[in-house]
Amino acid sequence: MTYTLAELDAMSIEEAQELSFEERDTLLDLIIADGRHQTTDLDSYRAGLYGDYFDEDLTRMLKVKAIKVHVRGTTASGFDGMLAGKSDEEQYRAAFHNVQQSLEAAGTDYSRVVTLVVFLTDMDKWSLLNEIYSEFISSMPCRAVIGTTGLAQPPLTIEIVNCIAYRVAA
Repeated sequence: MTYTLAELDAMSIEEAQELSFEERDTLLDLIIADGRHQTTDLDSYRAGLYGDYFDEDLTRMLKVKAIKVHVRGTTASGFDGMLAGKSDEEQYRAAFHNVQQSLEAAGTDYSRVVTLVVFLTDMDKWSLLNEIYSEFISSMPCRAVIGTTGLAQPPLTIEIVNCIAYRVAA
């Protein structure tokens, strides 16, 4: 059976937690979608790339046994420590791919990311970042992109320093 958020709200915590994993998993997607907001209905140059705020409904999250997932700071270096790509485009794509691997290992994906913070060493590459970002992310997490003069290793051009997503406990 497919439940609505109104039906979830009417359930006790115990009743909701007795739902199947699949039912709770589907409800988590509804909870996250319901929590994403824009400050205004006005169109903006940033439309579609990120949301303005996220309402974390802890009662609903508890009912579906949601787990918050924090992904560590991630660069274009592979898990072996080797730089994956020399161009900015290759590094950006590698950094997003590395975060994707961590999300998948944690049992979630980019559709459930609610917060993302990125450091770039060249803010003139903003449009390139947005192009690659949109290849990986179709939802609208709260996002910040911050320019920096350097990262831990000089050849690095990007670090995704904060990524928060959710998943459902088995």
